[in-house]
Amino acid sequence: MALQNSIHEKLLEAIMDRMIPAVGDLPSAGQMGLTAEIVQLAAQQKRFEDLFNSAMEAFEINSPDFLTSMTSIQDENLRTFESNNPHHFNTIRTIVYIVYYKDPKVHARIGWDGRAPQPKGNQMDPWDESVLVNARKREPFWRKV
Repeated sequence: MALQNSIHEKLLEAIMDRMIPAVGDLPSAGQMGLTAEIVQLAAQQKRFEDLFNSAMEAFEINSPDFLTSMTSIQDENLRTFESNNPHHFNTIRTIVYIVYYKDPKVHARIGWDGRAPQPKGNQMDPWDESVLVNARKREPFWRKV
């Protein structure tokens, strides 16, 4: 089941909505338009694409009425899938989280600026040469060539 048609995309969006519901002014994960990016990320390596597609197929087989079920039933389907298929569930959850937590709207909501810690982020203590004292006392353990 490559996510090539709208039913499969809707299934992924519905799964995402139940995994990460709306909070405040941030819509649920499935309503953020991240589906294409998830599929693209999974497709970057054949091994991951196959694993992701296998997980989605397993979910669809185990929960064929997911899209038309009430949210409480959807939540129960996800819990059951997680219990019975932890590897597949983890595959879906991991890729959803990777894409979701890269989104600038999520960064703003959780107060994360996303900058690299250096050079403008965390300040490092000045270098302390004394940490090399013992290493400098040792004889070389390699051959000079």
